[in-house]
Amino acid sequence: MTRPVQRLFIIALFAATAILSAAETAQTAKIVAIKKHGEGRIVSWSNRSPIFDGYPFYDLTLEWKGKKYVVRYESMTGYFPKAWEAGHEVPIKHEKGLFTLYNGDEATPAREVNPHDCVEASSPPAGFSPMPQVPCD
Repeated sequence: MTRPVQRLFIIALFAATAILSAAETAQTAKIVAIKKHGEGRIVSWSNRSPIFDGYPFYDLTLEWKGKKYVVRYESMTGYFPKAWEAGHEVPIKHEKGLFTLYNGDEATPAREVNPHDCVEASSPPAGFSPMPQVPCD
């Protein structure tokens, strides 16, 4: 390669890298509400009483680009980052129904919650559910 072609190639490579890194830059969303599910999910039923798994999870309402989204943060230990309290701004990335929330350098996936993702805790749903269930409140 001649020198001008090499320079042009290097400049194009840097430009492409800059464009890609700009596209991957995290944006900011505001956490407007947090709903803790301290008992976890319903894993089985004893008559009409739910039995929970004991692994807490959190539904976070995010305000992003003028719209509100509810996302679910899973926590096997009950840990909840202080930086994610209601009213705080949090860096995020959004891609096809999945948000990635950042706590410093740590990236945590949080999927969008569908309003139909829950069951009434007063009685078991009809049919068999192979997945743990989330009680409606």
